[in-house]
Amino acid sequence: MSVAVQRFPKPDEIGVGPVLNRVSETYRTTRANYHDFSKLHEAVMQLERLLVSIHQDGLDAGSVLNGVSPEVLASVNEAYCFWQSRTEEQFAQQFVLGSSLHEYCLYYRFSTLVRREQGLLSGAKIQRILFIGEGALLISALLLHAATGAPVDCVVRDSRVIDIARKVAESSVLGAAVTVLEDPNLDDRVHVYDLIVIDALFSERKKVLKLLRKRCQKNCRILCRTSHGLSRLVFESALRQDQRGFHVAAQQLGEPPLMIATWLLEPAGTAAENVRLEWLRSVDSNTGRKLLGLMNRTLEEETTIGFPGPLEDHTGRKLMVQLNEDVEIGHRHVLVAYIGDAIVGQLILTPNSSPNHRHIVELSRGTIHPSFRGGGLAFRAFQEVANKCEELKREVICLDVRAGTHAALWWQHFGIKQYGFQADYSRVGEKRYQGLYLTQTTEELKERLRQLQA
Repeated sequence: MSVAVQRFPKPDEIGVGPVLNRVSETYRTTRANYHDFSKLHEAVMQLERLLVSIHQDGLDAGSVLNGVSPEVLASVNEAYCFWQSRTEEQFAQQFVLGSSLHEYCLYYRFSTLVRREQGLLSGAKIQRILFIGEGALLISALLLHAATGAPVDCVVRDSRVIDIARKVAESSVLGAAVTVLEDPNLDDRVHVYDLIVIDALFSERKKVLKLLRKRCQKNCRILCRTSHGLSRLVFESALRQDQRGFHVAAQQLGEPPLMIATWLLEPAGTAAENVRLEWLRSVDSNTGRKLLGLMNRTLEEETTIGFPGPLEDHTGRKLMVQLNEDVEIGHRHVLVAYIGDAIVGQLILTPNSSPNHRHIVELSRGTIHPSFRGGGLAFRAFQEVANKCEELKREVICLDVRAGTHAALWWQHFGIKQYGFQADYSRVGEKRYQGLYLTQTTEELKERLRQLQA
């Protein structure tokens, strides 16, 4: 019996390609003739109508996005950002002259977004808010103040609109509690806020998140807006690399088809307090799936754990079956880090089985999910390693690692010393990498941990 395979139409068959091209071309024309904005507005409205129809037809967002080149996607993202910023600026002029905020064409979208984001705050009492990436209308800031009662400081995404944004604040009945910051330098300022919101149109999210990892207060709530589903056609999506050092504690999705997702980010140090470490007694299918998920997440950015890229399903399953057999007979010992039911870290100890080398254990495949790195989880993992080595009566720890990587620095930070070097250590495609061979005694590791804890 044959099985019919569902086929999604190509973008051009449903009109996506031509509409995207029109938006891009109209945007280029509008930038050359700044005052001819109506044509871009018409093109964007056509795109939004198309996205609504795609959603209503039940087409998979991934199948649509896969048919769009990165160049076209970037161009449409830029065009939409320009359109929304210009639309806000035009209405800001009307608002200053007496128009109601409710008359803004995107009011419902923003009010719904802010209302949904309140659900991520779990009723927390917010004292002061920083909004990064506002437009001329300050609509998110005004709605956030109305929802929380807290004052809001704003960093606008375009310094050209600072003056009109200030006039908007002065004209609003809520404006006394909304301030447009003159100096966008946040280094000495971010520690005073207990809620920081980063807008989807703000282009320097990675830079700001890096600053927040270092400077925000421990219990600060960070909301980062990004795109989801079909909205990736109009809003640039925040990369998972951007959230390095932050755990996505929760997320809220907006209404389709323009689904703005908001991440509630928790600093790694805070999130790591809720992580539990456990030595596995077996690797069942569910645990294996989670371990593979962690490995593939790591392999999206790195190739330092023995594979050139994310593993295919059949390869991953075979790997987990073998790992389970080794764990059950004591050939390998797997330490995992759980937050809730999710695995966010792993490390493998393999005792040397040779009669003359029973004092040695090999450490391998140590990885921590990027959102938990820098949160103290590695220190706790090495405490577990030291204890397990004592339990196994293993006096020497050995491992090998690619030279020049974060992993190499990580191991050496805990006092593991180099004893060997190999020029042609690993090959990924056409590239060749050097490798280091490292060692440390169990007693030296325990002493290093005492030093780091002091």
